[in-house]
Amino acid sequence: MWERALDGRTLSFRLIGINNQNFLMEDLETGSWWQQVNGEAVSGPMKGRRLTHVLHDEVTFALWRGEYPETQVLGLDDRGSRISSTWETGTAKAPVVTPSVQGDPLEPRALVIGVTVGDAARAYPKDVVSKTRAILDDLGGRAIAVLDAGDGHSIRVFSRTLDGQSVDLLHKVDSRPARYIDERSGSEFDFSGRAVSGPLEGRQLTRVPHISDYWFDWRTYHPATTVYAPAGTVSRSAPGAGSR
Repeated sequence: MWERALDGRTLSFRLIGINNQNFLMEDLETGSWWQQVNGEAVSGPMKGRRLTHVLHDEVTFALWRGEYPETQVLGLDDRGSRISSTWETGTAKAPVVTPSVQGDPLEPRALVIGVTVGDAARAYPKDVVSKTRAILDDLGGRAIAVLDAGDGHSIRVFSRTLDGQSVDLLHKVDSRPARYIDERSGSEFDFSGRAVSGPLEGRQLTRVPHISDYWFDWRTYHPATTVYAPAGTVSRSAPGAGSR
């Protein structure tokens, strides 16, 4: 998700095509084409410019409605839609132009949670996140937590530093809705990153932007990425990291 204002001008976008299974958007004001995955203009007068990232959620509606009970839902007018109900399934089977790399740590279509902090990028395999439910890591000099709500869809990433100390979150087994216990203080946090009990009650962790993506796509746009590995093992780099 991106802001559509740039240099004081609001841009209007439309879908213009697909590039290696990523949307290409055209802005009507300049005719430039923009890559959905990284918000960069790849052709036209704005080539090389980037849109500003907007923090967004990919969660279930049940979870969202629980946090924002007064929310409104956008009603889509599908009278002119040309996208069939099987588009997602068909696209997932389509070939990609990204070549496979010998020694790649993940399968091309493995789902990953991609996180960048400064110049550092790391991919967290979605199956590992779902199994662990709470991953504690340090990326680009920042302590972060990757949390899974346990519903098969909802994942968020937080900075886990409060008052200069790290919050070490552990998933509370069988909690519904999901809860996480800080090993240091015993405080309990909910999936919004807010402490709901204990010494830190009322304190709020800061969200860190992330993207859910296929590994082949994440690696293409983050060639120096590493891949998260559980404690006791070493985070792996993509083959040829540092070059494109």
